[in-house]
Amino acid sequence: AIYDLGGRGAKSLQRPSKDFPEEGHIVVEIFVDQNGNVIRANIAKGTDITNTEMRNMALEAARRSKFVPDPTAPEEQKGTITYTFVQNQ
Repeated sequence: AIYDLGGRGAKSLQRPSKDFPEEGHIVVEIFVDQNGNVIRANIAKGTDITNTEMRNMALEAARRSKFVPDPTAPEEQKGTITYTFVQNQ
């Protein structure tokens, strides 16, 4: 998973399950509070996986992710997490 939150560090990026039927990318738009908690997550532009279950797994993983607290950050700092799904050979 690759994330972008304006230079703010990640404490733990959660990963979706390893069982999945499609390959591709799911981009999740995240909103993080000053304590580093993901308070909202949505599927974003750039996602090329249509499988609803995989999208829901990515949203759930994004919601469980934690970022470094920053008292000077906006109340809701917007960023993204991009999950890449590749079938094991």
